[in-house]
Amino acid sequence: MPTTEIHAALRQAWDKASLRRLGRAFSDWTVNELTLGAGGPVRPPDFHARARALTRLKGTAANSPAWLRQLGAAGMHINHPAFMAQQVAAPIPLAAMIESAVATLNQSIAVWEMSPAAMLIDRQVLARCKKLFGYPATAEGSLTPGGSFANLTAMLAARAALAPRAWQTGAPNRIAILAGAQTHYSIARAAGIMGMGAACVFPIPTDASHRTNANAIPAVARRARKAGFRRFILVATCGSTPTGSLDDLEAFAAAARELNAWFHIDAAHGGGLMFSPRLRMRLRGIAKADSIAFDPHKMMFMPLAAGAVLVRNGRQLTGAFEQHAPYLFHPPSEAPRAVADVGPFTLACSQRFDALKIWMVWNAYGPQLFAALADATCATASAAFDYCQQSKLLTPLHRPDSNILCFGLRQSVPDADHVHWIIKEAVNATGRAYISSTVLDGRRCFRLVVMNPRSTVEHVARVLGTVERETRRVLRAKGEK
Repeated sequence: MPTTEIHAALRQAWDKASLRRLGRAFSDWTVNELTLGAGGPVRPPDFHARARALTRLKGTAANSPAWLRQLGAAGMHINHPAFMAQQVAAPIPLAAMIESAVATLNQSIAVWEMSPAAMLIDRQVLARCKKLFGYPATAEGSLTPGGSFANLTAMLAARAALAPRAWQTGAPNRIAILAGAQTHYSIARAAGIMGMGAACVFPIPTDASHRTNANAIPAVARRARKAGFRRFILVATCGSTPTGSLDDLEAFAAAARELNAWFHIDAAHGGGLMFSPRLRMRLRGIAKADSIAFDPHKMMFMPLAAGAVLVRNGRQLTGAFEQHAPYLFHPPSEAPRAVADVGPFTLACSQRFDALKIWMVWNAYGPQLFAALADATCATASAAFDYCQQSKLLTPLHRPDSNILCFGLRQSVPDADHVHWIIKEAVNATGRAYISSTVLDGRRCFRLVVMNPRSTVEHVARVLGTVERETRRVLRAKGEK
């Protein structure tokens, strides 16, 4: 490319006047999407055609606001109050809007010299999280791209504590992971990534309330010992993915002491309940864990992505990784600083400044906002439970511990698994509502997840009313009464 063309291309991409126009257009679209009401569809019925049309778009940067509007119109509206399908939050508007600042600053907070101010904010956010969960100041942790990374980091810390030479030797260490049947798959995936093998994961059955049955832990530990395992990582879940159930953490902590096990809590979903004076008692005992994973992009309603991990004994996290990178990491004796580099105890080298959105919202609204978000969404899930109890067509399958409810058809029908799936797809195709599905106790059912604090009892009635209407239509078509 000739020099004149190079300079022209760069001038065009950095032209301040045109960028200001684009910024205003993007900002207007963002505010409209974040404050979306229930008037339009959750997902447009013709979304396939709209999405295909997007792939044929061409033009210049001046056309990009129009492209964004078309993309928004074609896609899923997470901010719609009738979206109740998955554990993806309708984000706090300020948090979403600050994402452009994170991208603009574009700082990696892995090391101090890359981003000293950003690192101080990151460390303040982690200090607040330690206090929230009742951890000492000597605990250590970091933000991660999500709960899967947080769980993997915690498992690495646990392995380093139980088998200190595992990082160097890679030898079989005979550590078993005892985890509930509803534990997130990232725990078993971590065992595979770490070379421990899937066979080291021993499932603990759930009870009638779909919580992990703490009384079954000793029997599962005996089975692991019989298989040759001698050291244990015990995993509890606070906010299981299928049902949002919260394990009995006090009972788990007692079992961990009996086994001399590393006690990890996957609170990726439910950790945000700690902000609520009304709900935090459901997580009683969380401070006794050796490590905690939690996701601010779930019940703290941050935009993707923002996970986090905390380890009670900070040295056990910093000792979990053993890398030498003198172009990045410097020992304190060589470069004394008030804040140590984060990179040596995180998986990511390009450590995104995700703390900014959390810090900004926490400073702007205080922890009271996070408490209100948890209270509102859990109350709406309880309202859905009440609706299903009174419905002639639907029945709740558990009382919600948090903001997730599984429910199904009240009457028995042939090929019930397929019928539940067909009804779910029919509901989502209407655009009036959007729900998900899972398998509970071996049977397909519906799953409702309230991740929008602006979803009210009226929106629950709209969503479940749509499920009832589509149920009648599907059953009529199948010849069922």
